[in-house]
Amino acid sequence: MRKSKPDIARTYDAIAENFDVTRYHPWPDIRRFSDLLSAGQLVLDLGCGNGRDMRLMEEKGLRTVGLDFSSGQLSSVRKRADGSTLLVMGDVVKLPFRDCIADAVLLSAVLHHIPDAGERVLALREAYRCLKPGGLCLAGVWSAEQPKFKENLGQAKIEFQHDWEPGDIVLDWNMPDGRVFQRYYHLFTEKEFERLLASTEFAVHEKWFSADNHYAVLKKS
Repeated sequence: MRKSKPDIARTYDAIAENFDVTRYHPWPDIRRFSDLLSAGQLVLDLGCGNGRDMRLMEEKGLRTVGLDFSSGQLSSVRKRADGSTLLVMGDVVKLPFRDCIADAVLLSAVLHHIPDAGERVLALREAYRCLKPGGLCLAGVWSAEQPKFKENLGQAKIEFQHDWEPGDIVLDWNMPDGRVFQRYYHLFTEKEFERLLASTEFAVHEKWFSADNHYAVLKKS
């Protein structure tokens, strides 16, 4: 595969149906974040995938808008959605929303799929722009402190050559029919994650490590 967003989107289009049947329950860390929010607030789920986190938010009385760059993933959301579900196809680095529209933003399991370091910063800055003052953003990324990915790092280094940067990996997604699709991830060390957060205007409200993920709740001043 190439290290590009169009290739990553095509992969998630191709695996969308299988992804949907294997990714149903929200992570406990998403539930933890939802406990900070109040019914009626508007949440932007950026990189919403198959909508599993949107369902949790809606069950808690929150209003949601889901955005993803994969039409296949959005189709999975629509299969279960009612007429009130708002979905947008778009890029997290250039959000089609006005300033200060949302009470909260989900940016979990998204930043590590962005192949360009500068665009990871842009994604956080766009989240900041769309939040109301005092609004919260949950950022979550896979950690580099996982020795099980040593071979995947080597594979990606060969695959991407001069485009490879430390932390880049390629993971196989095995389909029931035998087809294999490659997925791009960028693994973050704790210090790299902290540097990324520090590159924005967000204040870090809370930060923790859970199930091989670095998480942070960020607050707009």
